[in-house]
Amino acid sequence: MNEEKILEYLKIISKIKEEEKNFENVEDFIFNIQNLLKKVSLKIFIEKNKITVSSENLENLDKKDNLFIHIITEDVNQFLEGKNYSNLFNELTISLIEQKNVEDLLDAILEKLEKIIPYTSANIALLENDALYYLSFRGYEKYGVEDFMRNFKMDKREFYTLKTVMETQKPLFVENTDEYPNWVIIPETQWIKSHLMIPIIYENKILGLISFDSDTPYGFKEEDIEKVYPLLPLLGIALENAKLYEKLKKELEERIIAEEKYKRSFYQIVKLASDIVEMKDPYTSGHQKRVARISVIIGKELGLSQEKIRALAISSLLHDIGKIGIPSEILNKPSSLNPLERRFINIHPEIGYNLLRKIEIISDIAPIVYQHHERINGSGYPKGLKGEEILLEAKIIGVADVFEAMTSHRPYRSALPIDMAIKELVENKGTLYDPDVVDAFLKSLKEGRIIL
Repeated sequence: MNEEKILEYLKIISKIKEEEKNFENVEDFIFNIQNLLKKVSLKIFIEKNKITVSSENLENLDKKDNLFIHIITEDVNQFLEGKNYSNLFNELTISLIEQKNVEDLLDAILEKLEKIIPYTSANIALLENDALYYLSFRGYEKYGVEDFMRNFKMDKREFYTLKTVMETQKPLFVENTDEYPNWVIIPETQWIKSHLMIPIIYENKILGLISFDSDTPYGFKEEDIEKVYPLLPLLGIALENAKLYEKLKKELEERIIAEEKYKRSFYQIVKLASDIVEMKDPYTSGHQKRVARISVIIGKELGLSQEKIRALAISSLLHDIGKIGIPSEILNKPSSLNPLERRFINIHPEIGYNLLRKIEIISDIAPIVYQHHERINGSGYPKGLKGEEILLEAKIIGVADVFEAMTSHRPYRSALPIDMAIKELVENKGTLYDPDVVDAFLKSLKEGRIIL
């Protein structure tokens, strides 16, 4: 090789160093280097994120040519590797700051790391109670074992590699699994020939591990560990977030289950109380449930909130609970009541109120039950309340109760026609019954939402 060519090579190498400082964009850098290499009849070839520099006339190259080509190739690849790593770190840091989904973040880390550490497969796992649980994995589909990995749990009592990393808190580098005496052979992973396991430490505690597998011996180098190290704090934060997320998710699921169980138990108790009243007064069997259905439909038509609908449903189911304190012979009397008996009947809202107000969880419905026989002109009982003094929920139950009672059989009379019950509500709208409530009832009835 003549001196002129040597100088040309040296100029190119020097120029590459300058270009590395000037270019942020990888494509622009490669284009510029390609133009420089043309001067010595060299070309750039790219394969699997690696650069190869070669000549179209290989037979004309001597040992010095090959040495300079090797130096140029290494320089270009080092720049690209550094640029890829810098981009990777920036992208993942931004993802974490933006509160990206933990699983998506971990998947992105494994995908991006493949550019700087070529691997066959890799995984990120959370350490819980001396066992690894895999949160993210990649590449195992090549050998059809992704389902195995999804359900696989690695216990330190069974795997020397995991035990060693946990005790030393240092990476474990297995160059050749066939030559490693403590390698545990599993049929699904017997293709793994070299392995790299790095602990993810956050606040001096191992949260999990990132592991890399290769299906060829000596697939990794010591410097691969150095490439991953700057990412470990990021991984630590991600795993800590994952643990918090899983903890919150578990607590939420347990709370939902407990609340659902509580709701079922609560409504069973409410239904039981309603059934007890109807057992004492068999002639009104089903009355409270029908009143509850009608009341809820009216409430929805009036646009009540979900919380108010809930209170309306419970209070209408229990609106006659005070009848527990009324003698059965009065409740079941087949003829008209005398004035004393009527006075007994009229205290059932007060009895119901006194029963319910003592039960903290449903004490808010006690005033509704207390007022369901009040009328807007003050002619109702037990307090003779008027207009806005009466709760809207009580006004709704009042209309539903009157309509259901008039259209149902009683021991002292037969069920009245629906037209007569409607006439009662219409004629007394604005006098006994709230106009908005009556209108909402009639609209719902006309549209077929109230089924008798």
